[in-house]
Amino acid sequence: MKIDAFDESPDHRNILPYDPAYADVFAQVQRHVHERLEGVELVHIGSTAIRGLRGKPMVDVAAITHTENLRAAQQAFETLGFHRRAVWVDKDEKPYVCGSIEHEGRRFNVNIHICHRGDPVHKDSLAFMDILDRRPDLQRKYEEAKDRAHAIDPVNPEVYNREKAAVIQEIHVQIELNDQQRGTPCR
Repeated sequence: MKIDAFDESPDHRNILPYDPAYADVFAQVQRHVHERLEGVELVHIGSTAIRGLRGKPMVDVAAITHTENLRAAQQAFETLGFHRRAVWVDKDEKPYVCGSIEHEGRRFNVNIHICHRGDPVHKDSLAFMDILDRRPDLQRKYEEAKDRAHAIDPVNPEVYNREKAAVIQEIHVQIELNDQQRGTPCR
């Protein structure tokens, strides 16, 4: 598998119907990483991990590492050909790399969020997906927010995140309610 630069073209900013190829792309990345890095578990997260949910054709991955230093794990991913993206805010507590790969003649962007098991990137991603998977009403709201953002400015990640913020907050409230019903601590 060859990892190329993240494709910044407008085609990769469109909000598209769910595509079963996303699971295949994730599996391809997972095989590639597992053959080359030890102590890393990959989990498919984000919109492309939820069957039926429309979104940008970008496969998001949580890379759960046993390495204490997340920056060292980030550098290990960089040796595989992934890279940092200038427009992404790369905070110390949330290292990130990206790239693009070809799958069956099509190009897919891949975002890898490096974390430890149980940290907010890991737990929140799983809880977020669980709520969206079970709540078609929130799926629709989330898709509508993405559509609004795309209509305003299809390439600006700040607009995209701002337009989704209210729905994301509503989803987090549902996560907290579920935690309270289960008797687990709130995030």
